[in-house]
This record gives sequence, structure tokens and C-alpha cells, in this order.
Amino acid sequence: MKNYKVLFTGLGSIGQKHLKNLLSLDGYTFQADALRRENKKIDGINTVYTSFDKIPNDYDIIFITNPTHLHYETISELSSKTKNMFIEKPIFDKPAECKFAPRVNYVACPLRHNSVVKDLKEYVSNHDVYAFRTICSSYLPDWRKNSDYRNCYSAKADMGGGVELDLIHEIDYLKWIFGKFDTIKRISSKKSDLEISSNDVALYLLENSKVAGSLHLDYFGRETKRQTEVFAKDETKVFDLLKNTNDMYLEELKYFMTLVENDTENGYNTPEEAIESLEAAIL
Repeated sequence: MKNYKVLFTGLGSIGQKHLKNLLSLDGYTFQADALRRENKKIDGINTVYTSFDKIPNDYDIIFITNPTHLHYETISELSSKTKNMFIEKPIFDKPAECKFAPRVNYVACPLRHNSVVKDLKEYVSNHDVYAFRTICSSYLPDWRKNSDYRNCYSAKADMGGGVELDLIHEIDYLKWIFGKFDTIKRISSKKSDLEISSNDVALYLLENSKVAGSLHLDYFGRETKRQTEVFAKDETKVFDLLKNTNDMYLEELKYFMTLVENDTENGYNTPEEAIESLEAAIL
């Protein structure tokens, strides 16, 4: 049984999901601490720190799970305090250079561990695909039950909210499957009556030497959709990500822990890759 000392820099919905999955893994034990604004007891958390200077330098893993606009400062302050770092997406709210001291620096990309996305990648590798059409559409007020959507970071532009950053997973998996895009054209704005300061729709045209495609992201779709339609030489085929058959967050965490356990370099979504996706999404 291997024991690891870990720190979470935020315990919102995604931080709690990662903590729950971490504690469920077989073959490991974890001492989990947290960085929070207030020293409040939390199930599964051993010690709560309220400032950077009180955090010790002996962590095996730090999970960067606080709001996006705080990532740069948090990573800068804590990078030297851990051997490995798991950074929730998007890496920053705007492109920036940052020093990463840990051995493994992994930026979240759960859709690469989604069974449907894996099938899509295999399909594209084995077929002549000319174009694609991708959509990620859902209704923001339904995202988090029993909470006011107007208070979540997604609704606030100054906290890194907005569909371009919040739904950056789509750009990431498309780039992973089709390769880096040479041409990217974007329209993004606030169009609906949602009470938010962030953009609620973004439309992209993407092209490289192999393929051309479109991407639609929004916060106001009343029928949840998350899919990619590919136009191949002999057929048109739809890959519906909502029909995923595995727990992609758990699979992602298992992959990350193999990197940590074996002290191997990350082959998925390095900070450099994540910044490329960020530039594609917002520049």
C-alpha cells in the first residue's frame, strides 16, 4: 500500500469529485489537505491551510482546483512545494509563461479518457475524414443543482468563466484527434438573457491541411448536446459523447497516478499543450 501526501487548492464541485475518486483508488492511501479561505472541517481532509506561507514543502501531489483566474498565482507559489502537480482546466485565464518545478505536470483533459472520444480518435486514424461538426450545448442554470448559477465562476468573466474557457475540453480533444489547427476563426459574445457577465456562445471555424470543421459552444441550449459529426470518404458518422460508457474522471485519475507511481513524464496535455489549446480558444 503506497501512501501519498496531497493538497487540494480548492474544493468546489470538481475538487470534490477528484478527492472522492482519489480516496476510492485501490492500492493507495492518501493524507489529503486543502487550501481554503476559511479553516472549516471537510470530510476526507486532514488539515486546512488559509495562506500559502503555512503550506509545507513535502507534498507528493498538489491538485490545482481553485478558480481559473487564481491558477497562475497558485502554481507560482506552490510549484516548489510538490513532486507532482495536477492542474484543472483551463490552465490559466490567459496565455502566460510559468515555471513548473514538479516532475509530472498534468493539465486535466478528461475527454481524452472518454470512451466515445477514444472511438472517434481510432475512427479518424483509420478513415479518410474530410470535415467535422462539433457541438457542446447545455443550460447553465441546470449544471449545479441546489445552487444559483449566477454565483458560480462560469457566470463571471473576471473569474475565468465563459464558454471559451469553461468548455475548452472541446478544443483540446479536437486538436488531439485532428492535429493542431493552422486557421482558427472565432465569434464569441453574450446573447441570451442569462444573468451572467461572461460569454454564453462561441462559434469556431477550424482548419489544417487534413480537415476543416466547425465548433459550437453555448450555455443556453435547453437540450443538452455533446457530439462530433464526421464527414468521411464513404459515410457520415456521429459520435455522441453523452453515450460515454466509462467514468472518464476516474480513468484520468488512474492514468495520472501511474505517472506519479512510476515517476514518468506526462504524455498527455503538458502545460505547453494546454497553453496551445488556450491560445486556440481565446486568441
